[in-house]
This record gives sequence, structure tokens and C-alpha cells, in this order.
Amino acid sequence: MKLTRSLHVIALTFVLTAACSARPALPSPPPPPSAPAPVATPSAAEAPLGLYERLAREAATRPPGVIAAETVATALSAAGVPLGAPKQVLARPLGARYCALARTAAGLVVSVCEFDDDAQAARGVDLSHRTFDRLIPGRRLTHKRGTLLTLTMGTPDAKRAAEATRAESVFAAL
Repeated sequence: MKLTRSLHVIALTFVLTAACSARPALPSPPPPPSAPAPVATPSAAEAPLGLYERLAREAATRPPGVIAAETVATALSAAGVPLGAPKQVLARPLGARYCALARTAAGLVVSVCEFDDDAQAARGVDLSHRTFDRLIPGRRLTHKRGTLLTLTMGTPDAKRAAEATRAESVFAAL
């Protein structure tokens, strides 16, 4: 038994000695990757806006000196083209500063967009024709003093056509 114990001690010593002796060097680990460059966080002014934020910004920055959408809606309703409640819509697709949309009971859709001036409203007319004429045929567009009036009749109908003609003459008189 003493011999067995001695053999175990010798074997253990041999194993420990071999384990602790010089070993071939392991390759050193690769250096840690350099830290990525910090990503610039856009400021509040540069951050992309969601729909509600964009609509709020457009409503807050309406241009002065143009025919306001509410003025057009009131004049049309008073002249026999009664509009439902106007709803703000995105102005950016036409390069406008503010746009609102309303509908008559007969189904005429009336859009009023406000631009900085009449030259920009004329560019908005051109852009609207290029962008939407194939998608929404039969629209009537006219601008005055920085405001663009777009009338969409949809399916031809005598009542909507009469409302559109009346709306154009009321707008021209503003």
C-alpha cells in the first residue's frame, strides 16, 4: 500500500511538473477592434419628423399675406358650396406651407394650399399636375395670391360640376 501511495505521489508530481513546465506560447489574442466612430445624433431640427409633428410644424408656420384656407372655406359655404369640416393634410408633397381638405355633401373635394407667394403657388400647380393628373383625372386647379384651390369631382356628376364652377368663381372674387 505504501508502494501504491508512493507511485501515486510520483505520478502526481510528474503530471504537475509537466503541466507547469514551459509550454509553447499560444498565439496572443488579436487586439480588440477599435471602437467605432461615434454616430452623430441628429439635432431636433435635423431629425426626421413623423406625420403628426410635420402637420403641427406646417400649421404653426403658415404664411402671412395669402388667402387662408378658412377664408376660402367660409366664402364657398356662404356662396352655396357648403363644405364639411376642413381637415389639415400634408402640404409638403406640393411644396406648400399648409393645406386643408374638405368635401361637399355632393362629393366635390376641395383642397386649399397656402404657399409663400403666388410664384410658389404656380410651381405647386405644375408639380400637382405632374404628380397627380394620371392618378386623379379631371381635377381643376387655380391659384391666386399664394393660395392654390384644387377641385376634384371624381365621377362626372352635374351637381358636383355646378359646385366646382361656383367654387372657381367665388375663389376668383376673393
